[in-house]
Amino acid sequence: MPTLALKVQADLQNVTRLIPSDGVDSAILIKLECNSCRETHPNAVLLDPSNVAEMQRGRGEANLVMQCPNCRHENSATYVVRKPGGKGDLKLGEIAPWSELDAEKMSQWQTLCTVDFRGLTPLEPQIDALLPDGATWTCYGTESGTKFADVQFEDGEWHDYDEKAGDEVGIADVRFQWQKI
Repeated sequence: MPTLALKVQADLQNVTRLIPSDGVDSAILIKLECNSCRETHPNAVLLDPSNVAEMQRGRGEANLVMQCPNCRHENSATYVVRKPGGKGDLKLGEIAPWSELDAEKMSQWQTLCTVDFRGLTPLEPQIDALLPDGATWTCYGTESGTKFADVQFEDGEWHDYDEKAGDEVGIADVRFQWQKI
């Protein structure tokens, strides 16, 4: 499977710079399908950028190495990040795998993260279930710069009030798609 970008589009009301709160160490939960047997893994699988596991037979490292419970084929997934100062150079774990989502560009699909899948196909995630239990999102007020550090989605939406700006803030209609790059 090729390298895929997790693209996001949402309605951001008076907020910008949406990103997982744990920064570099933010993990995501994704449903995966094995490309060999087309069986969908029964549970969402944790893809953690701080986890680096050796692949069998010395074929390198990945953030997720797993055997399909059905066909026993070894599959892997690795976050892809740009090296500091490198134009197109990609390398595992050099900097944060996350890109902040900008309110001014939310009418377009924006890349949240990029992952190289080997033997796996990711299924479309939902905002409520993308981060592990207890993990939150962070965003900032567009006018005031107020930091909202504990953003948790309920039924795909989040709403709050920005005291400094005197405005309601919120995020709704969050859509995801995996796109080949």
